[in-house]
Amino acid sequence: MSSSHDNAQHDAQFVRNFGYVLALLTVIGIVITFIARHIYHDFVVSTGVYDSSDLDSRIAPVGTVNTSGEVVTLAGTAPPESPPVAAATPAASPGEAAYNKVCFACHAQGVAGAPKYGDAAAWAPRIAKGIETLHKHAIEGFQGEAGLMPPKGGAVDMADDDVKAAVDFMVKPAQGASEPAPAASAEAPTDVAAAPVVADAAKGKEIFDAVCFACHTPGAAGAPKFGDAQAWAPRIAKGIDTLYDHSLNGFMGEAGLMPPKGGRPDFADADIKAAVDYMVSNSK
Repeated sequence: MSSSHDNAQHDAQFVRNFGYVLALLTVIGIVITFIARHIYHDFVVSTGVYDSSDLDSRIAPVGTVNTSGEVVTLAGTAPPESPPVAAATPAASPGEAAYNKVCFACHAQGVAGAPKYGDAAAWAPRIAKGIETLHKHAIEGFQGEAGLMPPKGGAVDMADDDVKAAVDFMVKPAQGASEPAPAASAEAPTDVAAAPVVADAAKGKEIFDAVCFACHTPGAAGAPKFGDAQAWAPRIAKGIDTLYDHSLNGFMGEAGLMPPKGGRPDFADADIKAAVDYMVSNSK
C-alpha cells in the first residue's frame, strides 16, 4: 500500500515539473519574439529599406491601360518608326489592259504589217481615216494593203468597248499625246533567265493562249490555224526542228510571215518550242 502511494506522489511530482518546464519555455519564446521584432524594426528604419509612407507606390500596378491613342515609349528608348507606305501602283486603263493581253502580239513588233505602238509615221494614214473607222476595222477585221487585222485581234470574246479602248490607247502616243508606255504582258515572263525551261503540254497551251492565238486562231498573216490539219501538214513535213527554228528565229514563207518568237523576244526558247509542240499535236 505504501509503495503505491509513493509511486503516485512520484508521478504527480513529474507532471508538475514538466509543466514548469513548458511554462518556462513558453515565456522564453515570447521574450525572444519581442526582442527579435524590436531589433528588426530598428534595422529597417535605420537602413531605409521600408518606408510606410511609400506603401501606395510599392503596391501600385506595374502599368496601366493606355486609352489615349498616343504612342508611349520607355525612357531611354527611341519611338518606333512608322512602317514605310508602299507607293500605290496605278491600275492599268481598260485600253492598256486590252493592249497587254492581245494587241501587243502584233503591234509591239509590227507583225504582219501592224503599225507599231508609238510609230507616228505608220499610224498617220490610218488615223486620217477617222477614229470610228479604226474602231470598225479593229472590231470586224480588215485586209489592208500592208497587212491583215483579224477581228478583235483574234480574241473574239473581247468586248467591243475594250477593243475601242485599246485602239484609243495606241492612237494617243502616235498623235503625240502623253501616254505611258505599255507594261509587259502579265501573262508572259519578263525575265528570260527566270522563264521555265520545261516544255510540256500545259506550258505550250499557256504560251499559245498568251501570244500565238492572236495569229493562229484566225489565221492572220497566213498563219496556219490551230487545229487545221491540212494547213499544218506541209509544215509538219519539214520536221519539228525546222518548225522550232522558224518559230525562234522568224521565217518569211510564201503564204505569210512568222516573226521571231511571235513578237515576244523575252520568251524562253523552251517555252516557244512547247507552244509549237502544242499546236502540232492538236493539228495532225
